[in-house]
Amino acid sequence: MAARWGGRRAAQYTAAVLSEYGTLCVLQRPGCTTIATTADHIVPRSLGGDPWAIENGRPACRSCNSSRGNGLGGATPGVRVVVVMGPPASGKSTHVRAHASADDVVIDLDVIASALRGPTTDPMHVYPAHVRHVAIAARQAAIRRAVRLAEKVTVWLIHSMPSASQLASYRAEGYELVTVDPGAAVVVERAREQRPAEALTHVDRYYVGQADGGAVAPSREW
Repeated sequence: MAARWGGRRAAQYTAAVLSEYGTLCVLQRPGCTTIATTADHIVPRSLGGDPWAIENGRPACRSCNSSRGNGLGGATPGVRVVVVMGPPASGKSTHVRAHASADDVVIDLDVIASALRGPTTDPMHVYPAHVRHVAIAARQAAIRRAVRLAEKVTVWLIHSMPSASQLASYRAEGYELVTVDPGAAVVVERAREQRPAEALTHVDRYYVGQADGGAVAPSREW
């Protein structure tokens, strides 16, 4: 159920968002008035977004806010978002390194987690649950900020196995979807050599989902 909205607190929230980010509408959909008078929630309240978090708000004119609907994310004009998908150990990070420029934004949960934990000799893809929880929060904050950039940049988002609803949201927002999959035999061999044993379970889930014609969401990303 969506959080209740309205009243004095909602007005104060809108004022705080406009004070923080300015009064230029960042959505600029057809019919845009350009002058923001409302706070649009990046992750909608109906989809679990925090209705009172300043970082979950962005300036929008009333027309754009009303027409936007309940999609997730939503990039500002000029920001290109590329979602790179595929099973664990398929080469998603390698694909991004081969195609991203130095000025692009790359959001990779494993890289974030590695940066957040203390010195260790563990492989990059192995980290404790509490580090993962912090990394997930940092990843979400990075996505919210990246899609609101004013600069014309490409944002690369590595999302191993999105659910069907997440894919629908990405498509609704106009994000580019790229699948990196060299084939089950290659992925299984890489996962055995380069990932924790648990990763093989997610490899199996990926290919079962592909065979069934659907998308599945893993319990973690690799």
